[in-house]
Amino acid sequence: MLGLPGLIGQLFEDALALARAEVRLAKSRAYDVLRRSRTALVLLGCALMLVQGAIVALMLGFVLALAPIVGPAWAGVILLVAALVLAGLLGWAAIHHIAGPREKAASTEALP
Repeated sequence: MLGLPGLIGQLFEDALALARAEVRLAKSRAYDVLRRSRTALVLLGCALMLVQGAIVALMLGFVLALAPIVGPAWAGVILLVAALVLAGLLGWAAIHHIAGPREKAASTEALP
């Protein structure tokens, strides 16, 4: 028999071993998530590059379609302006989405 001091010592050692095991488990889970995320990010990057290539091909098709009407230089300028306006609108929407909804001004009804 260990007695009370021995039991308290054993309890402390067991708690310490449990904490170390929990830390190892958390590290293992974090590394697993990181490994899966890395693969997913590489796949997402490849998908985005393919989408970018498709958009470039679409823009080239638009330039070739507009070239007989307005000439190749003006077709390029028209599509450049259109793309910049679209990019600006998307950026504006993203910034406002991140900022969240605006708080309404305090109502003047509460004032005496």
